[in-house]
Formats: sequence, C-alpha cells, structure tokens
Amino acid sequence: MKKSKLLYVIWILAVLMLLLSSKNNHVETHQFLGIAESNEVNVNFEKSVEIKNIYVVPGQHVTKGALLLELNQPELVLRLNEIKHQFSEYNLQKKIETNQIKTQIKELKAQKTAKMNTIHSEIKQLKSQHTLNKRLTAELKSIMKTDFVTKESSISSPLQLRIESLEEELKLAVKQIDIKIKALQEMLYSSKNPLTAKIESLEKESELLKSAKEKLLIYSESNGIIGSIHFKRGEKVSPFVPIITIYTQFPSYVKGYIHENVYNCISVNDKVRISSLTGKNLYSDGIVVGVGSRIVEFPERLRKREKLKMWGREVQIKILGNTEFLLGEKVIIQSINGSTMNIPAWKSLKYYLSSIYEYLISSFMIKKNERYTVVAD
Repeated sequence: MKKSKLLYVIWILAVLMLLLSSKNNHVETHQFLGIAESNEVNVNFEKSVEIKNIYVVPGQHVTKGALLLELNQPELVLRLNEIKHQFSEYNLQKKIETNQIKTQIKELKAQKTAKMNTIHSEIKQLKSQHTLNKRLTAELKSIMKTDFVTKESSISSPLQLRIESLEEELKLAVKQIDIKIKALQEMLYSSKNPLTAKIESLEKESELLKSAKEKLLIYSESNGIIGSIHFKRGEKVSPFVPIITIYTQFPSYVKGYIHENVYNCISVNDKVRISSLTGKNLYSDGIVVGVGSRIVEFPERLRKREKLKMWGREVQIKILGNTEFLLGEKVIIQSINGSTMNIPAWKSLKYYLSSIYEYLISSFMIKKNERYTVVAD
C-alpha cells in the first residue's frame, strides 16, 4: 500500500515537472558545487637516467630551491673520463711540442749570435787592415804623382769591398734567422695549432657535459608538498617519465560541476565567489579559466547519492590570491554578478521539485534493486 502511494506521488510530481518544463526546459541557478584542488608538478628528465639519491619523502613540505634528488647518467660520466684522459694526452703532446719549438728558437738565436760575432770579428780585422793600409799610403804620398793618387783614391780598395760584402752577408743571415724564429714563435702561440684546436674543443665539450651533470641535481622550483615518489634508489627511469609528484601547499584552482539539467550562464573570465562548506567564514574570489564543452560524470563526493550517477559540465576556476582552503575541500561557487534571490518563484519551485523527484526515483530504484538482489540470492 505504501509503495502504491509512493508511485502516485511520483506520478503527480512527474506531471508537475512536465507542466513546468513546458515553459522552460532548464532550471536556472547562479551557484554550484566544486572541489578545491592543487596544481601538481611532475619532476622528470629529458633523457634516460638512474636514481642516485632521493632527499625527500612523501608528505614532506619543501621550499623553493630545496634539493629533491640526484640523478646519474653513466654515459655522461664515461665521456667526462674519456675527455679527461684525452685532455691529459693532448696537453702532454703540446708540452713536448712546445719544448721542441722553444729549443729550436734557442738554437736559432744562438746561431744568430755566433754568425754576428764571426762576421763582426772579421769586419773588425778588415777595418784595422784597411786603416793601416791608408796610413801607409799617406806616407808614400810624397813620391806618387798627383794624377795617380787622385785616380787611386777614387777607386775602392779590395778591403773596403770585402767589408761591405760581409755587412750585406750579415744582414741577410740575420734576416733569415729572424724569419725562422718568428715562424716558430707564431707556431708556438698560434690558435691554429692542431693540438691547441683539439684542446679547445675538448674544453668546450667538457664545459657542456659539466653543465649537463649539474642538471642531474634536481631542485624544487616552488614551495609545495611531496605527493608521490615513483622510483627507488638505483632504478632506471625512461625519458620524461614522472619521478616525483609535487603539490602546491594550498589549493590554486577549483573544479566545479554544473548539473546538465541546470542552466547557468557562465563563461571564461567571469569572476566568482568561492566559499567553504565547513561553516567557517572562509571565502575567496576566483576567475573562470575554462568551461567544459561536453557533459562529464560528477565525482562521487558531489552526488546526492553515491550510487546515483549525475552528469554535467565541468568548470575550471583559478583562485585569486592566497587561500586557506584544504586540499580536496568541497566548496560553493557563486557568480558575483548574479544571485539565487533573483530567480523567479516558479523556477525555484521547479528546481526543488526536480530535486525531490530525483531523490524519490533513486530511492525507489535502489530499494527495488536491493529486493531483486535478495530474491536472487
């Protein structure tokens, strides 16, 4: 008898719903429920690595710049060792080559000095002989004819010619030796030297590898809470696979849901007021950053009954400023530009009747399923 009365009530409510829906197909509301959530940051690496050390544990609060973990790349370490050995080898070769060039330069300078001393000594002797000859010639001037003396004085003596020849030879010898010394010095300090070029190339590669090695120390980019650590020490990780998940300390956005039977004119960049359901005077302003373009299933926490599935649009809201909402807290989202007080009476009635109708239908279906289950058992 009670079940029959319940069915009559349901049918009456259904008729009322049909009459109301003939005027408008959707209930209008300016508020809906949501869940305060936090952005999560997945720490990963662009290359295959091995976990060397982990310095945090799940649930730990970390500050910006805190060391999270240390990674290892065996091939990078191997290449750095190879470069170190090549660098030592090339430096040794360059040192030997530099000593050889310096020795050649010293030998050329010694040859230059010896050549200059030899020629200068010979020129000195020739000049002394030439001076002596001039003195002897002057003493015999009285017995020589004037024309002969004048003619002889206008002609260079063999000694004078020899002196001039030696001076030219000295200039040429010194010039040749200086050219060789200059060429060796340029070779000694030139950057075009093959060994120097190889060493510079190794230095550049070593700097790049050291920089890459420094990146294997992973630091936190912001304050947050360690969520999950997906690997252990010594395990290998593929490229871009999350190693650690970090959550911000306080919620940074809200994921709200608008029932598919409810009309809410909300769009991107609209401002909303987010309030806590705990009864505390806790609220914050937010801005809509995304409105779903498809119907999705409600989370269980936002359903009127857990076994009764609900569907609607998803709305992403960014929380403006700092907030003390708990992570995962259920909140009310209300449009700042609108208020539920402005909804016409017949629409409010329709909304409440719709809620009662859904509740009665769900209760009836659940009890019916439970009865069938008991009979089947």
